[in-house]
Amino acid sequence: MTDAAGILLAAALGAVAVLHFLWAAGVYWPAGSEADLARKAAPDAEEIPGLLTALVAVLLAGAAHLALAANREGLRFVPDLLYRIGIWGLVAVMALRGLVEPFLSAGKGNAVYNRLDRRVYAPFCVVLALLGTVVAVG
Repeated sequence: MTDAAGILLAAALGAVAVLHFLWAAGVYWPAGSEADLARKAAPDAEEIPGLLTALVAVLLAGAAHLALAANREGLRFVPDLLYRIGIWGLVAVMALRGLVEPFLSAGKGNAVYNRLDRRVYAPFCVVLALLGTVVAVG
């Protein structure tokens, strides 16, 4: 179960990392334009900040590695303790993003983002936090 959770978590984080890399490079799929993507992906932006989006992509790719390596010694390249701390940090960040942030930003920003945040982004982050918990406990 732990291996499946780690693989699923890594795949989800990797897919989101790839999306962020694409957006940073100027590919605005699945939106039709940068402005459309900004409305859907950011509460109050009119354009996608390239450098910040690239940084998020790198962090997500690192989190995907963390999800795979947390319970596999052969994939680790730093001390084990850092993987334990890292996976619990991932759980905390995703849980806060999914459970707390929607309430903090409610009513701020555009309606399209707020609707997607409540229906897609926040629940997805909660699922990632739950998968991360399975990986961390395993």
